[in-house]
Amino acid sequence: MNLSQGFLIKEEKTVEKIEKKVLRRKVNPLYLLVFGLLFLILVGSLFLYFPFTHQANVNISYVDALFTAASASTVTGLVTVDTGTTYNFWGQLVILILINFGGLGYMSVITFFLLSNNVLGIKYAVFMKESLNLPSMGDIFKVAKKVFLTILFFELIGIALLTLAFWDKGPLSLWYGIFHAMSAFNNAGFDLMGNFRSLTGYYSNSLVNFTIMGLIFFGGIGFIVISDLLQVIRKKKRSLGLHSKIVLTTSLILILIGAIGFYAFEANNSMRGYGFGDKGLISLFQSVSSRTAGYNTIDLSGISIPSVLILCMLMFIGASPGSTGSGIKTTTFAVLVLWLICTLKNRENPEAFKRRISHETLNRAFVLFFSSIATVFIIIFMVSIFDNFEFHKIMFECFSAFGTVGLTMGITPYLSAASKVCIMLLMFIGRLTPLALIAILAKRRMEKINFLEEPVSVG
Repeated sequence: MNLSQGFLIKEEKTVEKIEKKVLRRKVNPLYLLVFGLLFLILVGSLFLYFPFTHQANVNISYVDALFTAASASTVTGLVTVDTGTTYNFWGQLVILILINFGGLGYMSVITFFLLSNNVLGIKYAVFMKESLNLPSMGDIFKVAKKVFLTILFFELIGIALLTLAFWDKGPLSLWYGIFHAMSAFNNAGFDLMGNFRSLTGYYSNSLVNFTIMGLIFFGGIGFIVISDLLQVIRKKKRSLGLHSKIVLTTSLILILIGAIGFYAFEANNSMRGYGFGDKGLISLFQSVSSRTAGYNTIDLSGISIPSVLILCMLMFIGASPGSTGSGIKTTTFAVLVLWLICTLKNRENPEAFKRRISHETLNRAFVLFFSSIATVFIIIFMVSIFDNFEFHKIMFECFSAFGTVGLTMGITPYLSAASKVCIMLLMFIGRLTPLALIAILAKRRMEKINFLEEPVSVG
């Protein structure tokens, strides 16, 4: 008997009572996902608009406060006002709280506190599974209990190492360590360096680079994979599951491709004048960070078009299911690649590691991919109407917003109010993923009619 079955038997009577109340109230659990995030953004924007969160003699518009709150809650990192020079300790603390709620997933917090107390019931457990992109409902109970300890473990290590790395900040070194460790693990990309510099002043600092990359990587592969790895290390499992194998393989391949590509196109361009070792470290860092984190150790405003396309691809794919990052996810990309290989080989089903990928998974991957790409290009079109920036910079900004990455080619502070609204909407959608919005907008009750099948010539 597995965990979910045991829970069902034990809590059957309680669940029935609760679900009857829920059904009477006609509460759609998907609304909790959307309006919960919206509520977090609005509350955060009010705090960030209040003068007590600003540096002395600094005033900002509500649109900028709203943009910052949206960026922090969706763990993006795009900012229209510089975090370090605009907000004081209290403002930075509000941003850090929003990052943690957004990155860890307010739904996972609800899952931990409510599901364990039988408040939402099994119906909502299914919804939580979907919102966290977990492979099965039983896993949600395991992950919910382990997630906080996992986060605490990685963030404490990150805080210790980054506090040491930022020792030159004097009394602020601990705060810098806390803020950047939490921001990196949550794949947020917010920094306190001032003047929109991100980590460009630390491009050759190995401790900063590898600590940030480690936090980004483990925050981005997801709690399922981390748990799977720990079980294999402790010899509780003989090998990793299919999900973990796909995530780790795809992530490492993408990091390698991104690093090699960025180095090839920028070694004699934006990285001209840097040493060989620094070029390699910058390229590796940028490849890892582009997977939804948003830190940069080099000015991206002058990178070449091929590098823009490489980074846009990495930002669009993003992190992995059950992680602090967004994007269409590594598993979605992997499934589509496997489908393409399968089709070229004239095989019926995609396969990976001697396992078959279901048609349901493949269908969801296609829906997510096409709805995502359509969403991004609609916003690109809208922003290009409202602002007259170079097209590749607008495209870069929009892919960054959808993947909740936070990288920019320098246009974010100069966007018009209309474009800021478009980017905020894209960050919001990117964090929820288009599938969640489609599920809300789609009619729940559809007639199950099977039409006659007819072949269509393709290609």
